[in-house]
Amino acid sequence: MPKFQKEPEKELKSKERQVFNEEFAFRSLLLTTIIGLSCFILSIFFNAVQIMDLFTYQNYLFDIIEITIRVSLILLFFFFMMVSLGNYKDLLGNPSDWKEIVFLCCLSLLQTIRNIYVFSITLFGLIIIVSYLYLIQES
Repeated sequence: MPKFQKEPEKELKSKERQVFNEEFAFRSLLLTTIIGLSCFILSIFFNAVQIMDLFTYQNYLFDIIEITIRVSLILLFFFFMMVSLGNYKDLLGNPSDWKEIVFLCCLSLLQTIRNIYVFSITLFGLIIIVSYLYLIQES
């Protein structure tokens, strides 16, 4: 008969793993929130101020670059905030609600009011991101 039982060690390891997973999820939550908010601030800066209009004289290449930067910042904001929301809900043990997803979509689309090209490309990108996140979720 062994002097030491192996069962308490397994329980201790699983508890350590659970604490490590919660710490990892919390760090991931903070990191994605910081990245998402920084993309939001940059997006507001680019979409409200229209920086490229100050430096260019109707050059189509700069217009394409400007639209690409605006759309990418908005989509990155949406993606990182969705990941942050998912991590937060995972820590709480609740699933994400559709109201929160619709709120983030509306907030992302509100940033695109000034340019119809940015609006249409962002809407298409949001549909792709939401469908991607819907398809990869666990049932």
